Amino acid sequence: MKKFYAFFAAALMSVSVFAAKDVVPTDAILADYYNQGEVCVCIYVPGEMGCNDIVLVGSFHADEKKSWITSPVSDLPKFKPVEGYDGWYVASFEPEAEPDATKGIQAKPVMLDVDGNFNWEYQIGAATAIRGGVQVVQGAYAGEIDLVNYGADAPNVFTVDAWKSNPCTAVYHNYTITVVSDGCGGYVVPFIIGAMNSWTFEQMQLDVAKSQEYGVPTYYYSKKMAEGTPYQIVSGLMDNQGVVPAEGDSAAGWKDIAYMQKLVDEVWGRIPGEDGDNQLTHEEATITWDLRAEDLRWARCAPAEPAEYTVLWINFPKENAPESIEIIGTFDDWAGTAMEKLENGWYFVELEAKASQFFKFRSAGAWDQELEVYDTENDGWRTIQDNELIFGKLWQDDTYHGVPCKTIEGGEWDLSDPDSYRWKAPEGIENVVLTEKAKKVVVDGAIYIVRDNKMFNLQGAQVR
Repeated sequence: MKKFYAFFAAALMSVSVFAAKDVVPTDAILADYYNQGEVCVCIYVPGEMGCNDIVLVGSFHADEKKSWITSPVSDLPKFKPVEGYDGWYVASFEPEAEPDATKGIQAKPVMLDVDGNFNWEYQIGAATAIRGGVQVVQGAYAGEIDLVNYGADAPNVFTVDAWKSNPCTAVYHNYTITVVSDGCGGYVVPFIIGAMNSWTFEQMQLDVAKSQEYGVPTYYYSKKMAEGTPYQIVSGLMDNQGVVPAEGDSAAGWKDIAYMQKLVDEVWGRIPGEDGDNQLTHEEATITWDLRAEDLRWARCAPAEPAEYTVLWINFPKENAPESIEIIGTFDDWAGTAMEKLENGWYFVELEAKASQFFKFRSAGAWDQELEVYDTENDGWRTIQDNELIFGKLWQDDTYHGVPCKTIEGGEWDLSDPDSYRWKAPEGIENVVLTEKAKKVVVDGAIYIVRDNKMFNLQGAQVR
């Protein structure tokens, strides 16, 4: 965190400092801070109202959709102290987009949080125009204002009278927000949107260990955030290929975003209300939304898919065939299902699964033995992502041991090409021989004991 008043401390000590707000920098003074063709913005920030860096965000760097770009922060114009004028700061920019025909150039100062991250809550909340082309108008949301019609012929000067929310007085905690189970017949991916991520859709991470413990998919989002940060938990419905539609994709379903609802007095409503947001209001290690509860649900769900008997095959050359392969995924709550090994290098498994459930292969039941694929685009190996292997379109009616079943499209995985697939090698392994029959193995910081080709944790439980 950088204090503004320390930013140019050495320079300020060598010049006379005027009486803050009472003496406004002239256009001639500000001319040293911008070039021809740039728009100059000069603001006054009282000492008690500024503790972190302040950036300028607006339509001057809009993309082709004319939306305001807020990241990366390093691309935003940053305010610098005006030498000799205590409390005054200046920023300049050259517009990259055509000004709005009715509003001109739009922009506003935003103070960064304690870690230098952008947060819409820390935007300007009140201002007084002094001179130049800037106009102060009411913003679209409560506690916000908009600054429009910036003039390009002379500096735009105003005072910051208030922030919507000031990070200088905010209390930060390390929050973890957890969503337990989707509560739907179909597959639903939870997302979080809020002031902490500039109100963009951010997919929550799957917690495999808790999914196994709870028996239902469990997701989490962890970040250092300020008390009072508003947010919403929403869901994106996957299509049959396991793809979450992009924001604004009218064909697939962001128009069908499902907000979380709560049952209050026998009426289902959006949490905490149709027009409100959840808020981080107190220090708490974890916040859990458990959709297994009878009073919590998604507003809408993906269409329920009936379970089908599915036979999945995977092939390795006989000389490279691992001792065991298991398939693990949402169809079995990440418990893991062993595949049967045949003499010719083929493995197969019969599963009762639904369309759009996803899975991974791994060997020896260990996450450090996941199947990797060679990424030709990035010229490197990477672990196969969950949504790359999908129980998708079922086809080819068949029977297995007299039981009606179907084989998934692309369900026969031939891994005989060593240039395309491999088992992920454990990283960071150190071996220390304990006895002739046992040795200590450190895998990614975790200590195990290997005895008779079997691996045990320090509690004595066999892990592979």
